[in-house]
Amino acid sequence: MLDRLLALLAPHHCYSCGLTGTLLCEKCKKHITATSFRSCVVCGRPTTENNCQRHRLPYQQAYVVSPRQGVVARLLDDLKFQRVQAAAHTAAELLEARLPVLPPQTVIVPIPTIARHVRRRGYDHMKLIGRAISRRRRLPMRCLLRRRTNVTQHVAATAVQRRRQAQRFFRAVGQIDGQAHYLIIDDIFTTGSTIKAAATALRQAGARYVDIAVVARQEITHS
Repeated sequence: MLDRLLALLAPHHCYSCGLTGTLLCEKCKKHITATSFRSCVVCGRPTTENNCQRHRLPYQQAYVVSPRQGVVARLLDDLKFQRVQAAAHTAAELLEARLPVLPPQTVIVPIPTIARHVRRRGYDHMKLIGRAISRRRRLPMRCLLRRRTNVTQHVAATAVQRRRQAQRFFRAVGQIDGQAHYLIIDDIFTTGSTIKAAATALRQAGARYVDIAVVARQEITHS
């Protein structure tokens, strides 16, 4: 409600073309979603499936909107660091446009945000994105993951450290249906350790079908 009121008093402008009224106008959103992400989300090798066959992963399919650059990077940074809550709806639109037709028994599962980040922003950005996709696809969203720690991986210096941290990150909560199709969503894929740990937690709790969807793939220097 507050975000909508502020938008009336100080209208948003399209990050790409400057058009008044929204963070990304329809034309600019379509420009982003019309360009397929044709790389393995893990290693960056060219592929049409976002997963190449070199990796053993706890999820089947990966869906990615774009690399973390340009207006997509600005959108996510403003959502997470500048309290631009309207960016959650725009990020959800981009992510939902990238997804294929999903099985009717699909459950949207957002990666849980660290509690102190929620307190600082005043909202859980991943829950906002998850709810928006849930409404648009008419699928349930369930918060089936809990963090075991309140530590962010971004303090880790190397990919190896991030993977070790992620092993201790999540536990599954609530009832897991072995016949359901779980779609884990996150904002940024860096090394993949976080979302891999989340998928592993669901699989260990009984989930058989797990896919992932992320807004942006962050390029990193592997150590």
